[in-house]
Amino acid sequence: MPKIQDLAHLLCCCWDLNWRMLSRLLQIKQLLKELDGEFLEVIFCTEDMISSSLWEAVNTKQSDLEALKIAKPLPKICFMSGLSGEEMMMFIDAFQETEGEEKTVFAAVVPNAADKPLEELIKEIMGDHEMLLSARR
Repeated sequence: MPKIQDLAHLLCCCWDLNWRMLSRLLQIKQLLKELDGEFLEVIFCTEDMISSSLWEAVNTKQSDLEALKIAKPLPKICFMSGLSGEEMMMFIDAFQETEGEEKTVFAAVVPNAADKPLEELIKEIMGDHEMLLSARR
């Protein structure tokens, strides 16, 4: 099995597959091009991924976006793998500049989380995110 840092993926959990998401994909691809990050594979979270491990999800191949059954409703989370800390921060900063009101939560794919079910990780991450937001208020 390859090491996590040897792979470069963005697993995007979002709310539905429509023109907005396809438009967002084009924005993400353009952003990656500007950041010399075209090597990153963008993957959207589907219904069948929710019960699978994070590792399985980020290694899913998606060729036909229109045929995907996007998992919903999901919070907007982007799992990143294969990037250095500096590359992640650069991507997050650039990504957030292109977002509207509803902000995306970012998480790194790490060995301790790789075998956990995606559904469990989404709950953990959003719980931590809510805790951080309430501490800022």
